[in-house]
Amino acid sequence: MRKRGIFVCACLISMVAGAVTNVFEMPLLYPKHLALQQQLMRVVRTGETEEMERICREGVALLPRDPTWQYNLACALAYRADKGEALAALDRAIDLGFRDAAAIEADRDLKSLGPIKAFRELLDKARRLQGKPVEGMPTVRPVSVVMGRPAEVNAENTIWDFEFGCFRTRFNLLVPDLRPVSDYAEAYRGAAAETVRAGFKAGTASGNFGDLYVNRDGNHSLLVVSNYPGLTPVVYGEQAKQAQVHLSLPNGLFDAPVLGNASLSMVSGPYWRSLPRAAVTDPLRAIISLRFYLGNQIWVFPEHRDHDPETGDLYPVNAPFFVISQGSSGSDQPFVNAFAATLAAFTPATKRALTQRNRIGPTLQRILRITQKAVAKDEERYLTGAAHPVVFDAAQLDVEAMVRMAQAMTPEAIPPLVALRTVEDAKVQAGLDFFDLRSEGLFDTPCCIARVVRGVSRERVMTVEAAVPGQQQEGAFRWTVLQGDTRKIVITPLNANASRVKLTVSYHGAFRPVDDQGMPSALLRHRVDIGCFARHGKGYTAPSIISFYYLPNEVRAYRDDGQVLSVDYTNAEHRYADPMLTFEKGWKDLYAYDDQGRLTGWYRTRPGRTPERFTYLGHKVLQADSRDRPVQACAVEYLPRQTGGQQTPPTLTCVETRQRFAYSYADDADRIGRATAEP
Repeated sequence: MRKRGIFVCACLISMVAGAVTNVFEMPLLYPKHLALQQQLMRVVRTGETEEMERICREGVALLPRDPTWQYNLACALAYRADKGEALAALDRAIDLGFRDAAAIEADRDLKSLGPIKAFRELLDKARRLQGKPVEGMPTVRPVSVVMGRPAEVNAENTIWDFEFGCFRTRFNLLVPDLRPVSDYAEAYRGAAAETVRAGFKAGTASGNFGDLYVNRDGNHSLLVVSNYPGLTPVVYGEQAKQAQVHLSLPNGLFDAPVLGNASLSMVSGPYWRSLPRAAVTDPLRAIISLRFYLGNQIWVFPEHRDHDPETGDLYPVNAPFFVISQGSSGSDQPFVNAFAATLAAFTPATKRALTQRNRIGPTLQRILRITQKAVAKDEERYLTGAAHPVVFDAAQLDVEAMVRMAQAMTPEAIPPLVALRTVEDAKVQAGLDFFDLRSEGLFDTPCCIARVVRGVSRERVMTVEAAVPGQQQEGAFRWTVLQGDTRKIVITPLNANASRVKLTVSYHGAFRPVDDQGMPSALLRHRVDIGCFARHGKGYTAPSIISFYYLPNEVRAYRDDGQVLSVDYTNAEHRYADPMLTFEKGWKDLYAYDDQGRLTGWYRTRPGRTPERFTYLGHKVLQADSRDRPVQACAVEYLPRQTGGQQTPPTLTCVETRQRFAYSYADDADRIGRATAEP
């Protein structure tokens, strides 16, 4: 089976899905589609043909009019002795839109069909139909809307895009009349009114004509759209509301700049969190957030309880995908108004260029950060944590400065993006270096790389590469510590312009950053942020950020030589630890070494229980010899267990397996030994 077959025709998938179900139900099917996709990729690599067929049949049952699942089913069935079903599935795939005859003919999974006359006839059919409309495929009709009036999201103008994992809605935005923008100066009653009106009157401001406003909290924290002439509010039709797709995190792409907010949070249950924390703790949602950020959207969400003295800073990553406001309901409004005013202040040429280059989000982020009151007086402070907090305080907003910067921007001055790529990363092993079920990698995107530090090594090393896609970089890249102890962080350039660096970050744990006056932060932190910037013209680009997060329910101690001495998972200080990222464990591991400093294993202690012993391979010791060296051990598994009620998250338990290992030693001085699996 060709892996390519899983991914081609993504647009066809999104189009035909609406033919078999209400398009607004597609988010319910998408996770299952992704899971099947990943399973199929695995069995394709291992050559398990029966599993291929089973998975493809599930995919066809899930999305009966998806041409790609039908095509993959044909590939799986081609391995059978009877080729009839494979040909029928291929015929169906061609009818549904899989019509790349060259790809079909070259597919090695269909090689067994080559000599069959019916297969060659199907190739001819694919060639004849290629580029022609698929019978029964729904058409998406953009709704014509006069700018400034409500634009409805409904089943007629919306599809589900399986490639991007979100809705796509089409509007045909019409100008309200033939009057120039300058005629709307007095109608503008938004933020920085006098400055924006001056731009209207001078004919240099674009206004909010062509901009969309999306509220996703049921009008709980609603921008007064009438204050911004031309700003078009997006509303949701009844079908969309019944499916609850109009609430919470954004889920749609539009063919216009989007300003959005949602003053909501999950306030109860073990997984309570703000919307932005929900976005960055789910890798799929994080990737989708990036797509909106690079799809001309800017979103604002309150931090509600996730960035307060009582709880500390609970965000595992400082992601520039959206803006998080300090406070709860309504704290987002100053930022929403500031962005609406800034969008209105751009010249028409600059707004067009921003939209065409998909730079609305990054440019608004840069303008917000560089104009903050604590930053604006000194350009170099833009390269410090003062300009790039994970949560923004409205008291630092300077809307006038944001508007003036937007007014002065030309298309040539639009800053590019810095794209990050992980070149080399730490390798840690589950069950040995850490015990949680999730890996260290939270997500990798061009604008943000996020790691949860789980491995027990004192130093976390990563090699990262930066680039400015499609443009010539003017000078060296700037890498700077935005949050963390600079004494514990080493940034080593690996080439002349610092486009490749090695980051060495020593263990931080919980800490309180110190401000310029030497005062410690009121908030406990667990995250190191490193920013990367490129010089552009007279300033710098929007930030691309690498975050390392330390779990709050761990306390570590290290030996003088850097080897781990102990990791205490008992969470004696009762710090909140996000159950999406880690489990409560209730034990402490004490590490042991031989005379050469080599790890021999560790002892695990729990209150009120006999200590357990583990080998350097993570096997639980069952028997030791006269020199107290393990001679028999078993493999273990770490599994979540629901020990409390539904309002408490699961805890992690260590369970013995039946797999036994015998340990043998070269001589009496050998403390490491060699493990042999027993039959």
